[in-house]
Amino acid sequence: MTPGPRDDVPARIVAAAAAWLPAHRTDWGRAMAAELAQVRDRAGRWRFAAGAVRVALFLPSGRSRRMLAVALAGLLASAAATAATAAGIPDLAWSVAVLGVLLGGYATFRASRPRLPHRTAPGVMIAVLALTTVAAAIVSVARIAVAHPAAAADNTHVFAVLFAAALAGYLAFALTRSRGQARVVLWWALGTALASGAIWTVIDLTTPVTPVGITGYLWPVGAAAVLAASVAAAAATGDAPAGARAGALTAVLIAPMHFAADLTALVQAGHYTLTTSYDVAAFPHSGYPDVASYLLSDAMAGDVLVGLVLYPLVLCLLALTAVTLLGESIGRNPGGSVTSMLR
Repeated sequence: MTPGPRDDVPARIVAAAAAWLPAHRTDWGRAMAAELAQVRDRAGRWRFAAGAVRVALFLPSGRSRRMLAVALAGLLASAAATAATAAGIPDLAWSVAVLGVLLGGYATFRASRPRLPHRTAPGVMIAVLALTTVAAAIVSVARIAVAHPAAAADNTHVFAVLFAAALAGYLAFALTRSRGQARVVLWWALGTALASGAIWTVIDLTTPVTPVGITGYLWPVGAAAVLAASVAAAAATGDAPAGARAGALTAVLIAPMHFAADLTALVQAGHYTLTTSYDVAAFPHSGYPDVASYLLSDAMAGDVLVGLVLYPLVLCLLALTAVTLLGESIGRNPGGSVTSMLR
C-alpha cells in the first residue's frame, strides 16, 4: 500500500524526534528521515515513527538519565506530599496532588533541555520570591482549611485544580530562563513586585477588612506595578518585547502575593457578619455550619478565579498594550527611541 496524505503525520513525528536529538546526533536524525522514506506501508511508517520517538526520548546520554531521575523523584515527592496532606488537611489533597504532578512534569522538561548559563543575581532573587509567594498562597489556604474545614471543602475539585494549575504556571514562568534575558527586565520586575508586596502589607495592617477582603486594591496597585515595570524596562533596553516580558513577570509575581495577603487579612479579621440581603437569605440554606465558613469559602473561590486567573491576564494585556503603543509611537518617529519617547 502506498502512503497517502495522512502518512505525512509519521514524517512530521520523525522530524520532531530528529530535532529533539542533541547537536552531535544530527546525523541520526537525517538517517531516520531517509529510512522512513523507504517504508511504504502505513502501519510500518507509524511503527517507525514510534521508534524514532523512543530513540529521541531514551537516547543513552546523561540528559536522558537525568530526565528519568527527575521524573521519578517528582512522582515520589508528589505522592508523599499528597499522602501527608490527605492525612493532615484532606481538603488540600487535590491541590497538592495536581501541583506536584505539574511541577514534576515541568522539572522533567527542564532536565531534558540543554543547560543554560548560571542565574544572575536578579534571576536568583526572582526565583526565591516566586517560591516564597507561592508557598505563602498555599499556607494562607491551609490556615483556613484547618480553622474552618467547611470553607475549604470543594466537592467538584474545580477550584482545587484551578488553584494548583495557576500556581504551577506562575512558578514555571518565573523560573524559566531564556538566553540573552536582559538583567534590567529582571530588576524592574523584582523591584515593582516587592513594592507591591510592601504596599499590600501596609494595607493589611491599616485597612478595615470587609467580607470580600482587600481584593479591590489589586487594580490600582497591580496595574501601577505592571505599567511601571513594562514601560521602564522598555525604556531602559530600547526593546518593546523586553518591556512586555517585565510586565508579565511582574503580574506573575504579584498574583500569588496578593492572594496570600487577601486571605491572611480575612483570617485575621476574627469576626464575620452577613452584610448583604443576598447573603442573609442564602446562608440558612447553604449547608455551611457557621457564617465564617460561608464567607471564607466564597472569598477563597473568588480569589482563585479572579485574583489568580482573571486579574493577572488583564495585567499582562495591560503591559502588552503599553509597550505596543510605545512601539507604534517609535514607528511614527523613526529617528526616536523608547527612551526618547518617554522624555
